[in-house]
Amino acid sequence: MVNLTTNAIQAMPDGGRLTIKATQKNGAINITVADTGVGIPDEVKPMIFQPLMTTKSKGQGFGLAVVKRLVEAQGGTIAFESKVGEGTKFHVTFPKQAE
Repeated sequence: MVNLTTNAIQAMPDGGRLTIKATQKNGAINITVADTGVGIPDEVKPMIFQPLMTTKSKGQGFGLAVVKRLVEAQGGTIAFESKVGEGTKFHVTFPKQAE
C-alpha cells in the first residue's frame, strides 16, 4: 500500500485527490487506491508491472513489480485503470481467510 500511495502522490505534482477505499464482498477484501493525477499513457500500460519499468527520472522500476508479486503471493490479484489527464485507480483483491 505504501508503494501505491507514494506513486499516486507523485502522479499529482500540482495537487489532487488521493482516495483509499477498503470493502468486503463475497468473501474477499477489496482495496482501491485512486488518484486524480496525470494518468498512465496507453503505451506504458502493458508493461506497468514489469521489473525495471519506470517513467520516473530517478525511479528504479521495481515498485509495482514487487507489489504485484507480494499481492499474488498472498493469493490476491491487482489490476488498474487509468486515463491520461484524469488519474489512475489500482484495485487490489485478497481472498478472505478463514478464522
